[in-house]
Amino acid sequence: MSKLDSAMSRFASALDKLEAGVNRQLLRAQSAKGLQGEVDRLKEDRAELAEELDQLKSEARRLNELNERASETLADAIEGIREVLAEG
Repeated sequence: MSKLDSAMSRFASALDKLEAGVNRQLLRAQSAKGLQGEVDRLKEDRAELAEELDQLKSEARRLNELNERASETLADAIEGIREVLAEG
């Protein structure tokens, strides 16, 4: 094998390694881009869930207030019935 053939072989090997490295970098970049997209979707989901949670908390407070009012109304009605029964 001549010096030129040897040099061409080393050059071809170096090009193959360079091409493999570039391909790996491209795959990493595509993977990172895919992961960033996933992170963005998760952030959107989190924001939607936080908003839904806030709405549910507000609804729970409203229902709790209605429950308290209903309990007070029932307690007043029971007291009124007891008073009527006590008079009778």
